[in-house]
Parts: sequence; C-alpha cells; structure tokens
Amino acid sequence: MIIWDMFKGLFKKSKTKAYPLAPDPAPKKHRAWLEHDRPKCINCGMCVRVCPSGAAYFEEKDGKKEVHFDMGKCTFCGQCVDVCPPKCLKMNNDYERATTDTQDFKLK
Repeated sequence: MIIWDMFKGLFKKSKTKAYPLAPDPAPKKHRAWLEHDRPKCINCGMCVRVCPSGAAYFEEKDGKKEVHFDMGKCTFCGQCVDVCPPKCLKMNNDYERATTDTQDFKLK
C-alpha cells in the first residue's frame, strides 16, 4: 500500500509552493517590521511604557534620551504604533528579515 501511494504521488501536482523562488505577498494587515520616522519622534516614551516585551527602550545619546527598538525582542503586537502621539511609528509587511547578526534587529 505504501509503495502504491508513493507511486501515485509522483504524478500529482505539488501542494507546496516554491517559496524562495515565488514568495507570496503578505496580507494587507500583516504586522511584520517596525518603521520609525526618527525626525517626527518627540521621544515621549509612550511606546516604551506600553511595550509588553521590552523591545522599545530609551538610550542616552549626547545627554538626550532617544527611543530605540530591538526587533529581536518584538512580539509585533502593534501597541507602540497605536499609542504614538506624532504617529512616527508604523508596521510594514516586510517579513523576510533573516540574519545571523543580532545587531541587524536594532532600529537606531
């Protein structure tokens, strides 16, 4: 029986997709990667307060606190985008971000 099933499978159309060669577009409301418009940011810290995973954090730079994001910790919940008063944060649908360097996940 198993050999017969394997033989039949040779002539059926594949149900899987050739992902690297033909990637599917992400759905419209897919939350994949954070975009931070730094010039619009007022560093109010609302995103830091609501982030459940600690991906948003303050960093001291030239005597001023600036908001930074570690996308390696992000759960992509979108709460930071919802509470941002100047609307300088948005989630795009770019889901192909594989890397071996963890520094690539830090938005500065």
